Amino acid sequence: MRKLLIATGNAHKIEEIRAILERCGVQVAELLCLKDIPGYQAPEEDGDSFQANAALKARSAAESSGLPALADDSGLTVEALDGAPGIYSARYAGEEQDDAANRKKLLSALAQVPQGQRQGAFVCAVALALPGGETILREARVPGEIAFEECGDGGFGYDNLFYLPQLGRTMAQLSPEEKNGLSHRAQALELLREELLALE
Repeated sequence: MRKLLIATGNAHKIEEIRAILERCGVQVAELLCLKDIPGYQAPEEDGDSFQANAALKARSAAESSGLPALADDSGLTVEALDGAPGIYSARYAGEEQDDAANRKKLLSALAQVPQGQRQGAFVCAVALALPGGETILREARVPGEIAFEECGDGGFGYDNLFYLPQLGRTMAQLSPEEKNGLSHRAQALELLREELLALE
């Protein structure tokens, strides 16, 4: 594939997607992001699901650039919080807040929730939009638990609170290679592998 636009300005996410695509055997000569599209105006993410928001971002990027565009919408769902923060994961503590504030609010919301009742899942929907064509959607989820305190220096977002019982570590304690092999984003992109390869 000559060019693929990743519909994000998040540097962490771009590098993660680049590594996952390489792991999946998807070769891209030039990986672009929204900062490479002069004057691009991001759409309001007003969908009611991860898939709706991913599709919205991918279609907008593809139409503005004339390139195949890949977007994801991902977040954390917590059973004890009725699925929150969900699609509002990135702005859980408010529009002007950051990852640290989001994690602090989550720990506060779960302060009285005991061990064994802190189940959650990382969910990722990915959308591949073709200029003037179709939009292909896939979704994956990774189950886990919410830790009582932050642990680990890797990753970003809620990674250092997301505990994987089968590994005995948080997502932030995994090496980048381990994370890219089992993360919700990795699994969702793997489900899109054939369609990405077809673009080459």
